[in-house]
Amino acid sequence: MANIRINPQVGLLEALEAAQLLDRRLTATANNLANVDTPGYKADGLAFHEVLMRKVGPRYRKAFKETVPFLRDTQGFLEPTGSPLHLAIVGEGFFKVQTPQGIAYTRAGNFTIDAQRRLVTPQGYPVLANGAPVILDPGMAVGGLVTMEDLKLQVSPDGLLSIDGTEIARLDVVTFDDPTKLKKVGENLYVSDGAQEMMAVNYEVRQGFVEKANVEVIREMVSLIEIHRAFEAVQRSIRAFDEATERLNTATGR
Repeated sequence: MANIRINPQVGLLEALEAAQLLDRRLTATANNLANVDTPGYKADGLAFHEVLMRKVGPRYRKAFKETVPFLRDTQGFLEPTGSPLHLAIVGEGFFKVQTPQGIAYTRAGNFTIDAQRRLVTPQGYPVLANGAPVILDPGMAVGGLVTMEDLKLQVSPDGLLSIDGTEIARLDVVTFDDPTKLKKVGENLYVSDGAQEMMAVNYEVRQGFVEKANVEVIREMVSLIEIHRAFEAVQRSIRAFDEATERLNTATGR
């Protein structure tokens, strides 16, 4: 029978690669739990791709080397707030906003009004309707409203904005041909990384509601436990390969 030579260093390399993948999974899980109370937040997921690595000895080895992040696009719970400025999207789509760096997108509809009477995000970025910032000016309504306290804003399910019954604009609610190409940039915003923008169709805007994060806390906690146990298994493997290397060095010296 031919002798089969085992290289402990290959096993050590694969154990370290496993630890790297677990670290990426841990980062995604921890970020999801940290944003469980963030309005409109979409949980991160990771897909692992098995790839054929370079040849080691007489064989090629396989490893889950590549990770592909994606957004879990399930609907978050709608929390009633009673504020006419708070909007939630049911179904597909994102609100379109203007930032100093360009166009961005968000599912968080906890909007407010700035000093210029624009509908803005909590960070002060204008929300777009018909391609322009939404100006909520009481003087635009029929009847001569003069104060913001008298503002009677209505938002229809298809995103049409009205003040005291006078239509002023329609919210830009958009979707993408490839949502996997959306990239998170912080402040609960996304930008397109090659995805083609298009007007959303299968959606409904709910006024007086805010969409909560779609993070499943129990699922993420279970994931943390699994990651912890997997890390322990990797540590045991590394110790075993280290001991095998020590025995191999001793035998070679003899």
